[in-house]
Amino acid sequence: MAPTVDHPFLKEGVAEARAYQLDAVRSALGAFTLLVLPTGLGKTPIAWMTAAERLRISEGWVLMVAPSNPLVNQHFNDAIEWLNIAEEDILTLTGSISPAKRTSLYGTARVIIATPQIIRNDVASGILSLSQCSLLIVDEAHHATGNHAAAQVGDLYCEAAANGLVLACTASPGSKEKQVEEVCDRLGIERIITRRNDDYLVKPYLQKMDITEIRIPPNEKITQMAEPLQQLLNNYVESLRRQGFLVTQHGVSMGALRQAQARISDAIDNGRSTAYTAARQNADAQRLMNLLYLLKGQSVGSALRHLERSDENAEADSTQGRFLAQPQIRALIGQLRVCEITHEKLAKVCSLVKKVINTGDDSRIIVFASWRDSVSEIESELQKIKGVNVEQFIGQSSRGGQKGMTQKQQISCLQRFREGHSNVLVATSVGEEGLDVPAADRVIFYEPVSSEIRTIQRRGRTARHRQGDVFVLVSEDTRDEGVRHASAAREKRMHYVISKVRRRRRAPRIHPYPDRFIESFIVDTAGEKMPAAEFLLAEEKRLQPELGSKGHTIGGLRTDGGEKPDVPRTKIIGKSPATNSALVRPKHQNSISDYLSSEQLDAPPTPPSTPSPTPTSLHSIAHTTIQTGEMEQPCLECSNRSG
Repeated sequence: MAPTVDHPFLKEGVAEARAYQLDAVRSALGAFTLLVLPTGLGKTPIAWMTAAERLRISEGWVLMVAPSNPLVNQHFNDAIEWLNIAEEDILTLTGSISPAKRTSLYGTARVIIATPQIIRNDVASGILSLSQCSLLIVDEAHHATGNHAAAQVGDLYCEAAANGLVLACTASPGSKEKQVEEVCDRLGIERIITRRNDDYLVKPYLQKMDITEIRIPPNEKITQMAEPLQQLLNNYVESLRRQGFLVTQHGVSMGALRQAQARISDAIDNGRSTAYTAARQNADAQRLMNLLYLLKGQSVGSALRHLERSDENAEADSTQGRFLAQPQIRALIGQLRVCEITHEKLAKVCSLVKKVINTGDDSRIIVFASWRDSVSEIESELQKIKGVNVEQFIGQSSRGGQKGMTQKQQISCLQRFREGHSNVLVATSVGEEGLDVPAADRVIFYEPVSSEIRTIQRRGRTARHRQGDVFVLVSEDTRDEGVRHASAAREKRMHYVISKVRRRRRAPRIHPYPDRFIESFIVDTAGEKMPAAEFLLAEEKRLQPELGSKGHTIGGLRTDGGEKPDVPRTKIIGKSPATNSALVRPKHQNSISDYLSSEQLDAPPTPPSTPSPTPTSLHSIAHTTIQTGEMEQPCLECSNRSG
């Protein structure tokens, strides 16, 4: 039997004792904290254990904010399961409850779980005060930037709470320093706690995850259908270049067209009459790029659904009507209506689903697709497979004539999936964050996504409680290839950025006796009870590898000189293209080879030096650090001495 954590405000036996979680609780109780932990490793237990202690020592109340209604509902159920308080003391709030009714509810609860929009609006209107909130938990904290409600709640809380505390949780805070810095600033973060998959305290709890990239070659017939559209796009691009609005030299992207749109707007503001024609050309070029990707990178059916829906809305939108009236578009619609070609991506999804369903167990599969048209197309194809019970899971908003799901429908859909009434979920981005689907054995990316945050979130829907695998489908000769490269690069950079931001921010004052923060936590191991701090030291001794042994890491570096993967390794099925560094390097940026002589280019690489191992023992990264260049090493002795 696994050891469990006892606490006056936790239900008996609900919390498994894990050293890295208790260490995070100890740190989070001492300062405003950003917790970065891979999905499936238990950010929620850390949050509720921290909340339990704040409820014990304070008369105030605890607030948790989460970005979506299904996630709010999930956290509400978790709070009931975890916290040893009356159920009526736990309040969940969504937009379905009127402000007038919320006013009477606020004074009765010790734990409130809500979307950040609700809290922001009610504080702004004077319905709610955050002054007595003893702990703010921000789930999916990477949203706390700009005008997002989570960031605004952070601003309001830091102003109002005299003796407050913030615990912000995410698996992926971002790959840009500015973004991570803003999350920390808006939530008042003093301390960043991060553990990675190769951490020796984390490894015993990881489930195996295999990631496979499947490259889909272009279909010759689809390429032929797309050729007139490609030529039309090339004409628009050339015209925009001649007018000076489009400055890219190597191909064209949506980003380049959006930049051109900004230049065109400036020209219109300056009275340049020809810019109106350029604006129409640029708008049509963007529509063509989306249409070409749907056709070549998604499916024939997705492209047809998109065009037919646009045709239905053409009367209300004259620009769409003008675009659809072009002979190339009309000809394509006619071709698609009689086309019987099935995109290889759809066939591959069906094959991957069949392999799992045919095992006959209680497996679950999630297929992620960014386009609702593709979600409908995938669902339609999967319904043809015996044994597959498939459902859509999409957002609440209605787009382009397509109705979204209500909150009640979303919650019911997830519940049916958990209970096994459906075994395949086809989801848009609304399904990426926080969903606790314990038996998602396989996750399929219908297309890669450029955001490292979304990639990590999608991937984290599997291997949470048992082994799982991930498949990423990449259509060759489409934007999928560039997007996949960008996502991998950003994910690799994310860990470096987190370390850099942590080093730059001023560390909080070190508590002389940090173990006092977890004095009320007792670990029960088969009837034998010990203080949590003692359990932490015992787990450190049990799990820490020999210094210098294979797999031991110091400051993010392997002591055996081996490679330490920042991103899970990916197996590639299909043609693996050679990387053209000129295509992925920023424009006008020279390569290092431009500065090297031919002798230097031909010389063998210098082997890297291996850092000498330094003795270590467990201690939270939150307390203090020893920094040497780019290395950051936990200080391991200060918990046993003052100062």
